[in-house]
Amino acid sequence: MNGVIWSNMADVALQPVRWLWDGRIARGKLTVLNGEPGIGKSTLALDLAAKVSRGEAMPLSKAAANSAGNVVIFSGDDDLADTVRPRLEAAGADLKRIRPIAQEIHKADVDDLKPALIVIDPLSSYICLTCEPSAREVIQNLARLADETDAAILLVQCLPDRNEADWARDVFAAARSVLAITNVGHGGRRLAVAKSNLRAITEIPPLVYHLEDKGSAARVIGWSDGR
Repeated sequence: MNGVIWSNMADVALQPVRWLWDGRIARGKLTVLNGEPGIGKSTLALDLAAKVSRGEAMPLSKAAANSAGNVVIFSGDDDLADTVRPRLEAAGADLKRIRPIAQEIHKADVDDLKPALIVIDPLSSYICLTCEPSAREVIQNLARLADETDAAILLVQCLPDRNEADWARDVFAAARSVLAITNVGHGGRRLAVAKSNLRAITEIPPLVYHLEDKGSAARVIGWSDGR
């Protein structure tokens, strides 16, 4: 869609939102996965990546399972060998469908892969890696990448309050969905939609899951309705 010029809105063809996870993560858009440090954001992101690689339906999704898709992962904090791979294996990922990238990602880097999902974890490390002079430019480039590749881009980050940091406001503004993880009783986690520009939040119920903690091979188990 970028760079296209129309004479008027009648020339713009209607197109429905394409969902990787209905109501939560859209194809061709930016989604933020937000939560406090140590709450398990990376574990959840890798669990979702594993599901995409296997073509498994997303948790408690009413939509049919997608065909198996490819995934790109930028891991700025966790080591690929002793943390990322063990967690992917614990989640049952098809490792051959997942490509790690340790550089700023451009469309040409992933054209051959045609990824359904790109995970940036954490966003702050990715921002520090790039050559752009501002976080806003990094976010704009990621939004363009999502549009050009039709990949869902999941930005994992413990974001400060949107009123406290300029770059956090930019991220909240650019993201079409913001998913927030919070703790619930007995070691559970609650995943709720904190912002959506694509679906009324009231239509998207919160979900609850648990983490089976096995160190570097922690995995997500036991999804249920969180209402």
